[in-house]
Amino acid sequence: MKMKNQLAAALFLAATLGFTACSDDDEISMSTVGITTTIETTIEGMQLTEGTYTFKNVNTSATTEIAYPAQSIELADGLYNVTFIGKGTYSQDGTAIEVNVQGVQQNVTVSGGSCTLDMTVYVLNTGDPDFVIAEIFLPGTYNEAGKQYNGDQYVRIYNNSDQVLYADGLVFMESQFTTTQKYQSVEPDIMNEAIAVQSVVVVPGSGTDYPVQPGESFIICDNAINHKEANPNSIDLSNASFEWYIESTQDVDNPDVPNMDIYYCYTKTIWILNKQGNKAYAIGRLPKDVTKEQYIADYTYDYTYVLQNGTVSKPQSKYKFPNEWVIDAVNIGSVNEWQWNVTSVELDMGHTYIGENNTIAENIGKCVMRKTAYMDGEREVLQDTNNSTVDFTPATTPSLFAE
Repeated sequence: MKMKNQLAAALFLAATLGFTACSDDDEISMSTVGITTTIETTIEGMQLTEGTYTFKNVNTSATTEIAYPAQSIELADGLYNVTFIGKGTYSQDGTAIEVNVQGVQQNVTVSGGSCTLDMTVYVLNTGDPDFVIAEIFLPGTYNEAGKQYNGDQYVRIYNNSDQVLYADGLVFMESQFTTTQKYQSVEPDIMNEAIAVQSVVVVPGSGTDYPVQPGESFIICDNAINHKEANPNSIDLSNASFEWYIESTQDVDNPDVPNMDIYYCYTKTIWILNKQGNKAYAIGRLPKDVTKEQYIADYTYDYTYVLQNGTVSKPQSKYKFPNEWVIDAVNIGSVNEWQWNVTSVELDMGHTYIGENNTIAENIGKCVMRKTAYMDGEREVLQDTNNSTVDFTPATTPSLFAE
């Protein structure tokens, strides 16, 4: 995820929580939990200034809050989800800079009479929350004959803010490079500047045509049809918000669902997202003064690469999308075959996965789904730490299969 504060974006790794029980006496129903909190950062002089610890009992839903710098809290024994939301400050050129910090851990066992809670919190963005990629369903499904069924992939994009956002102009892209094949050298290396992309599609609209309420999602896909009609093992995408339609005899267009604007796509037939799950995906926005024509003319990426056997490729040409335009990025790579992230650390410090190995057969019917960090009333705030390893639940069941 690209944070608007680029300094914070490279620092926020994850929220971890250590818990040590000091007594095995099952007769004690209350525990006094000693709290220590550490802020993990490379920013010199960073100080934690304020915040709130929230302990939510998983079984009873009872919530207990205590303000920093509390050193202890008494809780009923049980299983808790714990969050810390607060602020820190540091000095830069004599000016006090304030940043948001957060720690989160689910399913923490509290038991015994005297316990210690060691919590590490991390720097978050100081910009406003925005859209995030909430879910990516890549491998598709099998039909009743056990053969691959195409067309039912989708991406769910979520308004992670507390304000109405507009989907108009939102860009969705797929990386050119794969996370499971690392080249010895790419010339020029633009990773700290931009993402090398092989597909760039854009939500239509004049700016306020497609409002998305706080805590609401919208779906983009290739074929916005009810796939259950052709394959009972599949899903209904007829209510998707947008589809990327390539004008070809092979692709299917639902006239009732708005088509995304194809800025560039490597294929002229059907764009199928990488089913093996070894690409990066991102969303972003072009600056207001950059038109589609300017982007196509000015942001080509001409490069060569060196394979592991030392062979230099022929000149290649794709497109690039500047990091500063990126809102959110997710690297996906199988556990056993992942080799590198194909975006900068600024955008994503980790990666998630569909399966253990790079095979469609193993990955079929699975997705990656962003975790919930905490609740703001009835609104889920999704975890957004610039680290897909901790932000996403890998190899899970797609949400639309539960409908």
